[in-house]
Amino acid sequence: MSSTVTPGQPTPIGRSLGEAPAVRPTDATPAHGLPPVAPPAASVPAPAPAEPRAPEHDAPRRRTPRRARLYIYRVDAWSVTKVAFMLAVALGIVIVCAVAALWWLLDYSGVIATLARNVDEVIGSGTTTFDLEAVLAFDRVMGITVVVAALEVALVSILAGLFAVLYNLTVGITGGVEATFTDAV
Repeated sequence: MSSTVTPGQPTPIGRSLGEAPAVRPTDATPAHGLPPVAPPAASVPAPAPAEPRAPEHDAPRRRTPRRARLYIYRVDAWSVTKVAFMLAVALGIVIVCAVAALWWLLDYSGVIATLARNVDEVIGSGTTTFDLEAVLAFDRVMGITVVVAALEVALVSILAGLFAVLYNLTVGITGGVEATFTDAV
């Protein structure tokens, strides 16, 4: 079910979003569904054309940037999910690479071996030992990291799609998100 609420019409709960804002001639094309507003008729006669002047310099005239105020009233949940999936995969790769680099750094500097000795002295007894180096082995740490990254990809993708659906459901009440676009650089 997709509902479109334009300004001036009541929302599904009966609230009105107010009147449509006036469109100025400098604005871009109005949003779909809104009729274009003609500029007001000028009652003052147009001034007589001025005599042509010689250009002071050959610089191009700067024009003011055009602006368009649009409302985002619907987002495609599948499109949001696909984009979120790709970004989550990239973040998962970053997580795996960061953990691998951190493990190699700690192993090369001897932190893992020192930590294993200290833990063995505190926890181990004369007959038993606790091997922290076996617990923090590279393959075990990377296996856990890959599982965490896979869970992150799944959760981010699902939650992004869910939030897109929730946004579409609430836009009739809230009026959507206003975005102002301009052609200024």
